[in-house]
Parts: sequence; C-alpha cells; structure tokens
Amino acid sequence: MNSRVLTLNKSATLRITALTKKLIREGNDIVNFAAGEPDFDTPEFVKNAAKQAIDDGFTKYTPSSGIPDLKKAIAEKLNKENKIECVSDNIIVTAGAKYAIFAALFTLLNPDDEVIIPSPYWVSYPEMVKLTGAKPVFLPLREETNFKINPADLQKAITPKTKVLILNYPSNPAGTVYDRQELDEICSIIQDKNIFVISDEIYESLIYDGLEHVSFASLPNASNITLTVNGFSKAFSMTGWRIGYLAGPKDIIQNTSKIIDHTTSCACSISQKGALAALKNSNWVKDIQQKFQQRRDKLYAGLKALSRIHPIKPKGSFYMFCDIRKTGLSSQELASKLLESYQVSCIPAASFGAEGFIRISFSTSAGQIEKGIERINRFLKEL
Repeated sequence: MNSRVLTLNKSATLRITALTKKLIREGNDIVNFAAGEPDFDTPEFVKNAAKQAIDDGFTKYTPSSGIPDLKKAIAEKLNKENKIECVSDNIIVTAGAKYAIFAALFTLLNPDDEVIIPSPYWVSYPEMVKLTGAKPVFLPLREETNFKINPADLQKAITPKTKVLILNYPSNPAGTVYDRQELDEICSIIQDKNIFVISDEIYESLIYDGLEHVSFASLPNASNITLTVNGFSKAFSMTGWRIGYLAGPKDIIQNTSKIIDHTTSCACSISQKGALAALKNSNWVKDIQQKFQQRRDKLYAGLKALSRIHPIKPKGSFYMFCDIRKTGLSSQELASKLLESYQVSCIPAASFGAEGFIRISFSTSAGQIEKGIERINRFLKEL
C-alpha cells in the first residue's frame, strides 16, 4: 500500500460522531456535543431547488469547475460581502469545502515543502499535507493570546522550505476570530516570501458579539497569494450535499481544475442548484447566527459554573474549547468516561494537537444543552 496512506490517522471527529449517531439509533439517550454539523434541517428553498433540478433532468455532468450561474453568484457574493475582487474564472466549485482544501494543497505543494499549521487545528489539515509528501509544521497557539497567531512566533516558524500557511477562522476547534489589524500583521510577515495562504472561512457566517469577518484575500496585496475556501455545509446545514468552493488567482485555479478533471469530474449537479438557491437567501444566515449565539451563551454560563473545567468563550463557529487539565484525566479518558457512563458525547482535543482540552459543540437544542451540563456536573462531582 501507499506509504503515505499508511501514515494517516483516522478522523477522530468522524469516528466519534458516527459512534454517537449509532448509539442514538439504538435508543440511547445521548447528549450529542460532538456534532460537527448544524442540527437543523436544510432550508426548504434549497431542497425545493434540488427537487426542481431533478424534475428538470439536471442530473448529468456539469463543467468540472462548476455551473456558470453558480460560479457567477459565488463571485458576486465574494465581491460584495467579502470584498474580494474576483470573477467566475477565479472560482472552482468542489465536492465539499474539504475537497477544496485538498485540491489546493495538491496544486501548490511539492514533496519536502513545509506547511505551517496553527495548533490547535482541524484534524484533516496535517493528514492532507502528509498525503502530498510535504511536511506539516505546527505553530503552537496559547490560551493567553486567545489561540491567535503571535507574529513573532510565525516569523520564527518560517523557513526557506515554507510554502503554505493554513488559516482557519472562525476556527475549529477554538472558535478564534481575527480582526483586520491582526490579519494585516500576519500578511506583512508572509508577503514577498513566496508563501501562499489557504484561508478556510467555512464558519464565516457564524461570528458573534457584533464582530466583523474579514477575508484574508481582501487585504491589500493579499489576493495574489491567497486561496479562499468556503461552502454551504455550516451556514445552510448542507453537510451531506458535499458542496463547497475555492477562490484564488486565475493561474492557480486553472491548474487546480486539472485535479478536479481527473478525480471527482465535477461537484454534484443537484447540489450545485441547491447552493445557487442558498446564495439567493442570505437572510436565513442571520437568523441562524442569532440562534447559535444564544446557545453559545447558555452553554458558556452553564459550564463556567462547574468545577475543574474551564470553558473558553468562542467568538465564532459552534464549538466551545474547554480546558480539562484540573480533572487529572487525558482528553481521551474524559471523553470516553463521559460517553460510556454519563451518555454525553464530546471530542477529545488530542486529535487537534491540544491535549488537556475537549471540544464541545453547541449545535444542539437548549434542552439538550441543559441536560448535558447537568450530566457533566454530575460526572465532575463523582470523579
């Protein structure tokens, strides 16, 4: 077998999520704090567009980079909302935002190139880098800096082999959000060093406390070194539709399209029609954002009142990072005991490069949040 594949780790988040769903199907009363997807249904206007596409026979191959109407709509969205100057030729529609990252890395990297990955990180980043033959270089982030990149630390991490910096904000798992000044500082370090930025902004619409999302590619002189990743999974609860997109310099996008040609051929035609309908209904996102902020506040207040667990209030995403070091347990031990004995599912953060923490998703109802907090409190008291 391919030696690179043999080095890969299974996705801890997908494994625990699958186990959680299996236990729920079997009738167990599980509080699902592991979910990496919204708990609400895909909106009707998206489903109706997909049904219409099926009825219209729109079930064949599309252009590998996406249907023209969707690419145009994405470009208009990026220009208007993200202040990223682009046209359809700067866009590729992919089978999920995850595949957009994968294709971007394969386009940019050669064996032995280095990719800087801020840690804690989403579990798939280093595994994708390893598949290319390049080397993941982890940049440790600290709680006292709200898990944000320290410019001096970034400067030290850069070597002559550094080719890509992966940014993810709002971040999974810590919910970190960067403001314009902080991004400017990062940009000033990497410019003129032949370093590209893959900016994963899939949680951009789930940002709280009146903060503004600033796209890295919108910064002065950043568009020519930035590949922006986004999609529809989180904002429109379309995780199973597998539809995302990549935006970047035309020459890079043209070469990335060759990878699409010879792997997925194109994104699902029906999902593309659903995505087009989603872009025409941006008011939906505002409603969802408010609901998630209410859930965040409820979860934070409940966990903050408990002993031996320290929740860190996120500014975005639907995850809360929690310091569990005072329990004396590893993240895997704590997550296992919670699930087996107290029927609460969460993600151990060792898989995110952050032992001593867990990730709790607030993508669930207020009632489930209350029940989960009560069970975690009982667990800590009985520990």
